[in-house]
Amino acid sequence: MVNNPITSVSMGKSNSYLIQGTKGLILVDAGVKNKSKNLIRALDKLNADISEIKLIIITHVHYDHVGSLNDIQKKSQAPVLVHKSEEKLLALGATEFPKGTAVFSKAISKFANRFLRSQGEFRNVKADIIIEDSFKLSDYGVEGEIIHTPGHTEGSLSIIIDNKYCIVGDSLFNLFPNNLYPPFANDEEELLKSWRRIKEYQCQTYYPGHGRSFTREEFESSFIKVTNR
Repeated sequence: MVNNPITSVSMGKSNSYLIQGTKGLILVDAGVKNKSKNLIRALDKLNADISEIKLIIITHVHYDHVGSLNDIQKKSQAPVLVHKSEEKLLALGATEFPKGTAVFSKAISKFANRFLRSQGEFRNVKADIIIEDSFKLSDYGVEGEIIHTPGHTEGSLSIIIDNKYCIVGDSLFNLFPNNLYPPFANDEEELLKSWRRIKEYQCQTYYPGHGRSFTREEFESSFIKVTNR
């Protein structure tokens, strides 16, 4: 495998990631709607075609992570993987905004669920692979696995690659200085359990759905602050 197999792709309000394996590419998340062109540009820089995507992993079913999924899936013909607790949401094409974890985000969540429900809608997709606790990626030419990390949503997933890199979806954010705690999470108790599970792996670089990548040292610092508050 290449030295660092992960390429970040800006897909509007969130990041998607391409993972290079020996049998093709894996795409993690699909951004907001009408952003397929961003993915195509990223693939061009890798001298790759969308048909080389062999698997699409959805870390969780929110509009800013699945908005362009329907289009990308049709163009790539890649199977779509999601956690079993969010399979029906993906097929429905709509989700609620998650609960806030701070004063400002609680207000945003309440307002959005009352007045902006249509913003959470997207073109529905039928998942091909449904997982529960974990899923090995060796069949796709990648040394790694998908793990269940609930909290932000019930079916949130993270991806461990080479025990060096971790794509965390929205289980961690990196939008605020010295603070990786998500402003939104439906179950904060489960979220902290998921942080502990992620921490058990010896990953050195983390890739969030929002914001730049960050180091293990940054994660550990934030972990200490959160668990001691």
